[in-house]
Amino acid sequence: MKLSFAALCLSLLLAMPALAKLEVGVTPPDLLGNTPKKDEIRISQFKGTVVVVTFWASWCGPCRRELPVLDALQKAAGDKVRIIAVNVEDTPEDYRIIRKQMKGSALTFTHDRRGTIAKGYAVNSYPNLYVIDQAGIISAVHVGFDDNSLLEIVDDINKLLVSPPRVAAPAAGAGKA
Repeated sequence: MKLSFAALCLSLLLAMPALAKLEVGVTPPDLLGNTPKKDEIRISQFKGTVVVVTFWASWCGPCRRELPVLDALQKAAGDKVRIIAVNVEDTPEDYRIIRKQMKGSALTFTHDRRGTIAKGYAVNSYPNLYVIDQAGIISAVHVGFDDNSLLEIVDDINKLLVSPPRVAAPAAGAGKA
């Protein structure tokens, strides 16, 4: 009986789909949360556009410096780029305060109250930024924010804007057939 139970457990483990690491070349989870107006935001709705996703928290100093910089970048880039700022695990009040401070921002804000979206992206520090190409594939990952970050992010975006889009890669968490 013990042997057959162990064999059953092993076969179940082997049958489970392997979780893909979120790194360059992988398709990230689609859902990015809801806007303050309750509109659901998904990467797939921006196919053909470079998408930048940053995960941030109100208590994070580098995040608070990054958001206005990304806002200026969004305003300069227009429809060629869509920047989504996903707030992670802040209270609704703290989230509202930051959005109020960013009034007039061109960023798309979403709120990941429980942190489930951030977990799907393997976020464990802030800010954590993903540049996603026109086909929905992660092209660059930036953790943290400092004086050199903007130049690196702009360089990553510009490379995508001048090169033809790739074919979509397997989704993160998708098993192999």
